[in-house]
Amino acid sequence: MVVDQKDRDILNLLIDNARISNTEIAKVLNVSEGTVRKRIKKMVDDGIIKRFTVETSDDTIDALVLVKIDNKRYRDALQKIKSRFREVYEFTGKIDVAIRIRTDSTDNLNRIVDQIREIDGVLDTDTLIRLQ
Repeated sequence: MVVDQKDRDILNLLIDNARISNTEIAKVLNVSEGTVRKRIKKMVDDGIIKRFTVETSDDTIDALVLVKIDNKRYRDALQKIKSRFREVYEFTGKIDVAIRIRTDSTDNLNRIVDQIREIDGVLDTDTLIRLQ
């Protein structure tokens, strides 16, 4: 799992712009596209590159929607929630589920919360917006 200078150069370009194409990397580094593709694949296989990700701007709204679900409809409601949202956490206590929502406006957040409330079995929601 040795990372040479060429691998570091590829990594730095990917860190600066995760959407940069292999062809663009090849042009910048003066190597073939195949070389870039093979090196990236090896770094992924070796665990050097763990994932490719997207960073959102600080202007996004980051919220937790806390959901109370009727016990009789819990499984169906939870299944619907999990099919619609990526980050869903189950809890014991006063709330049953927390859903992490990232959106660009309070209007969109309100629409999303309204959609959650329409799910059969959802009794109550409480929305927490992250300040920092």
